[in-house]
Amino acid sequence: MKIIEAFKPYILDGAMGTELINRGVNLPLPLWSAEANLIDPETVLSIHQDYIVAGADIITTNTFRTTTYSYRKAGYTPKRAQERAKESLMSAIDLARKAVGKDLQVAGSISAVDDCYSPELYPGKSAVEDTYGEMMEWFIESGVNFFLFETMGHFEEIKIALEASQNIESEYWISIILMDSEHILDGHSLEETINMIKASSVSCLLLNCNKIETTNSAIDLFLSLWTGEWGVYPNLGKTDYDNDYFDIINDSNFEENISWYLEQNPSIIGACCGSTPKHIEIIKHLIN
Repeated sequence: MKIIEAFKPYILDGAMGTELINRGVNLPLPLWSAEANLIDPETVLSIHQDYIVAGADIITTNTFRTTTYSYRKAGYTPKRAQERAKESLMSAIDLARKAVGKDLQVAGSISAVDDCYSPELYPGKSAVEDTYGEMMEWFIESGVNFFLFETMGHFEEIKIALEASQNIESEYWISIILMDSEHILDGHSLEETINMIKASSVSCLLLNCNKIETTNSAIDLFLSLWTGEWGVYPNLGKTDYDNDYFDIINDSNFEENISWYLEQNPSIIGACCGSTPKHIEIIKHLIN
């Protein structure tokens, strides 16, 4: 099934972690927001619902860290880590499905296996293959509309995501994080990365979790290399990678830049870290 069919861009929901913290939920690393699916499900559900009310067309599952790898890193035994990870992931899907009903799309969120801001922590081919294979198996078992590999900044990790997805029936998207206008976060060139992605069956290529200035500097090259469906959802930080996302750009800056992205005719648009339902409401207003 082709997800993107509209004449105007679909709106992706905003940040989950930012909103959980805003609402008083503690998010200790390395699990980040994973435990919220189990100990604060009502809050996760209310955030999804608030993004829908604000205008989101697509809800992403709160599964950024619902992996056996993350739970092992948090000190769980191998068996218990796998059980807890699956329990959290399944809860995340149930919460997203409950929020959207039958009207909207649910994207199964998968990200870098370790810290997405630190590609040097790439845990190796076997760990990534195991993690992605397991998560995709659980997603297929429970049911999502498509997969969204997001905040991907390591060339080999992107390659493994593409390989893991080639034999599945579900549609999948890739979203990449940048070091600068010409390189993904691990230093590989944007051109080499996009050329690799072109050879796959990715349905949509996006830029995400880059600050506004970094996103803006990369758009021209990005669109010269990629001619398929595309999207953008920047973070709202003032600096890259070390921002706590509570000191963010003002609404005027956000509006001005979202308006410029819309002029480039994306298929998907949204906002990443630091965003709230208010920012999705701004996007909805600008589109309308």
